[in-house]
Amino acid sequence: MEGKELIYKTLKIVRDYAKSNHLNIYIVGGFIRDYLIGKELKDIDFLIYPLDYKFLFDLTNLFNGKLIKLDEEREYYRIIINNKDGEIILDFTPIYENNLLLEVLRRDFTINSIVLDLLDFKIIDPLNGLKDLERGILRLSSPNSFKEDPLRILRAFRFLGYGFKIEKFTYEKIIEDREKLKSVKAERIHDELYKIMNLPFSSYSWIKMVETKVLEVILPELFVLKDTPWSDPHHEDPLMHSISSLSALEDIIYNIESIFPDIHQQILTYLNEKLFSKYTKLETLKLAVLLHDIGKSKTFSIDEFSLVHYYGHSQKGVELLDNIGERLKLSKKEIIFLKKLIGNHMYPINFIQNPVVNPIYKLILRVKDDVPGLTLLFMADQISIKRTIENLDWYRKILNEFFKIKNTPKPLLTGNEIMEIFNLKPSPLIGKLKEKLIEAQINNKISTRDEAIKYIEEILKNEANS
Repeated sequence: MEGKELIYKTLKIVRDYAKSNHLNIYIVGGFIRDYLIGKELKDIDFLIYPLDYKFLFDLTNLFNGKLIKLDEEREYYRIIINNKDGEIILDFTPIYENNLLLEVLRRDFTINSIVLDLLDFKIIDPLNGLKDLERGILRLSSPNSFKEDPLRILRAFRFLGYGFKIEKFTYEKIIEDREKLKSVKAERIHDELYKIMNLPFSSYSWIKMVETKVLEVILPELFVLKDTPWSDPHHEDPLMHSISSLSALEDIIYNIESIFPDIHQQILTYLNEKLFSKYTKLETLKLAVLLHDIGKSKTFSIDEFSLVHYYGHSQKGVELLDNIGERLKLSKKEIIFLKKLIGNHMYPINFIQNPVVNPIYKLILRVKDDVPGLTLLFMADQISIKRTIENLDWYRKILNEFFKIKNTPKPLLTGNEIMEIFNLKPSPLIGKLKEKLIEAQINNKISTRDEAIKYIEEILKNEANS
């Protein structure tokens, strides 16, 4: 069954069952908005009067779904319907003080305050949300909207990604109320930031967060880059460079088929891998691109020629991630991913400058399966600086080679085993030996532990004799 057909069938069942139980029921919020602008229809928010638990319980059984109480005090309920045709979430809330006008005034924006009476299919629109929707205007439902839930400030920036414009009073209230974001639970801010990252083009939203200083509240480590010195080869401050890099990444992904014609599908598969919860590597890669230079505010120096240097900024950025991760309640998987990419984001420059070396095995040893993520971050970073794509053949070669050897075997010997067997001390040599070992395994030169020992023994013997 098609998505829309499933939704309409669900709505008919809810309507008919509410009518037979003599209940007033309305649809409100994003479902109406998305229906009117032709977006994909997903979850449905219902207002119901009077709230009848037996009705919700029976309706849940009718759908063979699951009933959850979301809020004990305010009596918010959710029915989750899972079947072979997909998942639908139905949220039910009582009408605030049994007054529909007071209810819509408590909504975030006028475009989400449009109500449909499900029994007679009449539109109720006291706040002129339809007009704002038609004009693409984002307007508060009431002056207290951000005070009631400051997270709505971030939601406003998400709507910029859908093509809406924030009207003047709402924009001013964002600036006025931005500090209230500090009172919002970290998990909610985390989730909303990822919803912004889920937009195909999110850089404009981040620019507006800079203008309103909302960014200073949620990511002060990034905002401070605005006042960090810079010089050639950069043409903008490190904060705008970070946002430009994000924009470059989003352009790469939008044009992925023409940029990487042979492997675009494999890259998209990588980006769509689940990293945590419902989010993928794509959203976290965008966050990595945005944060890749946060270490610059702590490491900049200016030489006698007025050139700015940021020695060690990659590692300093990794250190700063601990505070960000704790504040935003990032998962362990996100932290590992972010540290891996940010800590190594300058690493590929060595191989661009020394094209004789084949770096693929070194890159795999550094970041394992996240070579595509590191390559795309580095590529976006360079595009932002150079304002064009340079070394495209190099990027294509690296990713083509990576996907050919994606199922890289684990080394037959660990670094500790190599040191123990050959009585070696920790040194860069151990990494080089592991790299040669992996290369030999991939090329089917060795397949057992004994062969690996003999192989390394031969390498060490040749080096001793050379």
